[in-house]
Amino acid sequence: MKTAHRTPCPACKRRRQRLRARSPLLNTLCLPVARWGFTLLAVAGFYANMPAPALLAAGLATIAWRHD
Repeated sequence: MKTAHRTPCPACKRRRQRLRARSPLLNTLCLPVARWGFTLLAVAGFYANMPAPALLAAGLATIAWRHD
């Protein structure tokens, strides 16, 4: 099953490109390895009943996926 993925509007796309150009940290978070890594760390943290690290990893994963 394939999920529908909307293409971003031109203004949103330009804003993301500007953010990436100015922030090396955001560039690192935009890598697929970082996106999936933080997602897996969040799941592992929740599974191991470690809420604080899991929430931190989930927040970073959310930022990484949002700026995809």
